[in-house]
Amino acid sequence: MDGIKAVQSGNIIKVGSENSKVSNVDFKDFLIESLEKVNADQLYAEKMDEALILGETDNLHDVMIASQKAEVSLSFAVQVRNKVLEAYKEIMRIQM
Repeated sequence: MDGIKAVQSGNIIKVGSENSKVSNVDFKDFLIESLEKVNADQLYAEKMDEALILGETDNLHDVMIASQKAEVSLSFAVQVRNKVLEAYKEIMRIQM
């Protein structure tokens, strides 16, 4: 119950262990950094696919892992986008 009071009063709640590093990051900066990581995963998967096609690598296992990682990260980014849009629409429906 104390956690709820802390949130309602506008205090910042630090989650994690005593040794973990807590930093103040803007949502915008976090979003940009995350999208850059998604893009990097996509580019790496394309590079691995190309290397496999050209015969520069014969490790199909790593190529498939890179492709799946890129697919999952893109799918997650799309789901986050959908949730943000849903929250925005809900906020816009609130009457003042």
